[in-house]
Amino acid sequence: MKKDWILIVIVLISFITTIFVYNDLPQEIPRQWGIDGEVNSYWGKEAVFFTALLPLILYLLMKFLPKIDPKKESYEKHKKAYNITIFTVIIFLIVIHWISIYVSLGHDINIQLLVNLGVGILFIIIGNYMGQIRHNYFFGIRNPWTLASEEVWKKTHRASRYVFVVLGILFIVSGFITGEIAIWLTIGGALVLVFFTTVYSYLVFKNINNK
Repeated sequence: MKKDWILIVIVLISFITTIFVYNDLPQEIPRQWGIDGEVNSYWGKEAVFFTALLPLILYLLMKFLPKIDPKKESYEKHKKAYNITIFTVIIFLIVIHWISIYVSLGHDINIQLLVNLGVGILFIIIGNYMGQIRHNYFFGIRNPWTLASEEVWKKTHRASRYVFVVLGILFIVSGFITGEIAIWLTIGGALVLVFFTTVYSYLVFKNINNK
């Protein structure tokens, strides 16, 4: 596919450019940011090559998994949703990689805002395509009840798309808010998503069995 080649080219350009800026990096680069947006751990600058290659590794993995999935025929049915998810996730990882490099080079940046915007957009995009995802073992909401029933799978994904979009909006909004409110918005929203998908799929499964 044309989009696959575009994505590979972007990943390779990112990696090659990383090689050129490597010597300008300090001996330690940010490894993790806390919920307050401050760097709370570092690793050696050699790790920058890992973060540069991670998008390519994930891309190859996501392209390989459908080949070993017992429900591989489902990937033809939700090909658009799967490919868009791959593209969005890979671009997100590349952006995070370069944010880390940008900060390492001594530039000031609002990491909380950028990450929340990225995660929010990711959730909104996935939410918009959630209803298209067909029954499989690697991609989508997988728990005992969705995997046991295609009907439960379909209903859970159709209902959850709205939760994904709302959570994406919450992430974006929280990026513009400082303090504990922003933290509770994101953590609370993530917990609601997990709770909803788990309880909803269980109730649908139970209702189908009762019938």
